[in-house]
Amino acid sequence: MNPYPDPVTTTVPALRAVAERVRRSPDAEAVRSAREAVDYRTLWERSARVAARLAQLGATPGTAVGVHLERSVDLVVTLVGLLRSGCVAVPLDVGYPAERLRFMCADAGVRLVVGHHDPLDRLGGFTTVVTDRALVYATAGPARSLPDSVPAFEAPEVAGEDVAYVVYTSGSTGRPKGVRYAHHNLANLVAWQAGAGVCGVGDRTLQFAPASFDVTYQEILPTLGEGGTVVCCDEDERLDPQLLWDLIERERVNRLFVPFVMIQSLALFADDTTPATHPLREILTSGEQMQCTAAIRAMFTRLPDCRLVNQWGTTETHVATWYQLPADVSGWVDLPSIGTPITGTGVRVCDPDGRPVPDGEVGELWITGAAVGPGYLGLPERTARSYRTDPLDPDVPAYLSGDLGRVGPDGRLEFLGRRDTQVKVRGFRIELGEIESVLCSDPSVAQAVVVVSGSAAEERHLRAFLVPKAAPADAPAWTAGLLAGLRERLPAYMVPVGAEVVASLPRTPSGKVDRLSLATRDTAPATSGGAA
Repeated sequence: MNPYPDPVTTTVPALRAVAERVRRSPDAEAVRSAREAVDYRTLWERSARVAARLAQLGATPGTAVGVHLERSVDLVVTLVGLLRSGCVAVPLDVGYPAERLRFMCADAGVRLVVGHHDPLDRLGGFTTVVTDRALVYATAGPARSLPDSVPAFEAPEVAGEDVAYVVYTSGSTGRPKGVRYAHHNLANLVAWQAGAGVCGVGDRTLQFAPASFDVTYQEILPTLGEGGTVVCCDEDERLDPQLLWDLIERERVNRLFVPFVMIQSLALFADDTTPATHPLREILTSGEQMQCTAAIRAMFTRLPDCRLVNQWGTTETHVATWYQLPADVSGWVDLPSIGTPITGTGVRVCDPDGRPVPDGEVGELWITGAAVGPGYLGLPERTARSYRTDPLDPDVPAYLSGDLGRVGPDGRLEFLGRRDTQVKVRGFRIELGEIESVLCSDPSVAQAVVVVSGSAAEERHLRAFLVPKAAPADAPAWTAGLLAGLRERLPAYMVPVGAEVVASLPRTPSGKVDRLSLATRDTAPATSGGAA
């Protein structure tokens, strides 16, 4: 007997393949964590329950809904439910400071949050309305009661141009930017990833990324559409390479999406790695320059059936290009290409006036086509500066990435770094100006500059240089206090590992701050801070 009165259908473009899996294999395992596992039927039913609860609470298509959940079956269920509801997901990382989360809620107009009790208790400003299973639904405003019964889910029509989610990225003015991503953008990514990858029915993908990063969708939706299983890790496993190897072996994980620094860390603990113990078939990385070190080559030599895939893109476009490195590691270059554009997407290498340059010349990488989202939330001027049209086709959208690159002799794209102060450290995108803005908001600080020091990816870290308004009596205590204040306002990865008091900031001949001389300055940090 068909478990559903009608065929499972959806108008959500990115979920069509998932619905097909629900129809064909309802009893197959969809998501598992250390606490529970659910099949495709249960995932679909519970996600419908989430969507119905949101409608019961007054949410309609386009309503911004906060998601304040750690990696779990509940997170996957909620993200699928939000897509089905037509609401806009606004991931609220449980590790972020409360001040930053409150800004994000206010900026995105979030008045309804789905979470667990403990994280919601620290979020503040929201009142629990109803608890359904382990999920807590909270609203901004006075408490009210709802019946325990859940209404039947009535799927709304979801159009490709509707916004699917908003994620926040560091802002150069000290104000985080909400990046909107539409359903058609997400559908293009999901379809491409499912077609380009080597994993399929029954394969297992680790859910590694924090919910606040767009990679979460790339981990979850293609896996479910392929008929695989999403395996959720906890925070300890995510941060400890040995625990992560143990999880990969125990749960028979086949695919990882991880930043380059984690590949480096895994390689240091890979002496006993074999296909029999660690059945990895695909490791995909993005977020920073990939480096093929000796340790990484050795790890992939021990895993001859595993492929390394280098991806490049921005939060505004998600993945734009990809390059699968050859099976023979002896042919790997130290800095591999970022490859070629994904399906439906193009990349132009342009001069400062937006004109494409000849192959081999350096220019800014413009991303065009299906990967380009609708722009920043509530920032029309910033959107107008960064979101343009394809220089070769005015009917095609484009995004100015701020990254420099060129087309190499083999026709693949080469990444050559940033053209501004936006950087990536250990896979996290950071606007140095935001950290500097927060530091300068302290009345005792006259000037502040934050730079990235260290050359190798695992050594890259943030350092702050501070000019005080008056010489502090105890400089180490003063800088320690400022870094402690940063930890109250910024995510841990944005807190410099150290700060140094300087009488003045070095300048270039043009009068700008000489960031390079600060970044290469041979001095130990004055005090310890958070992880960068």
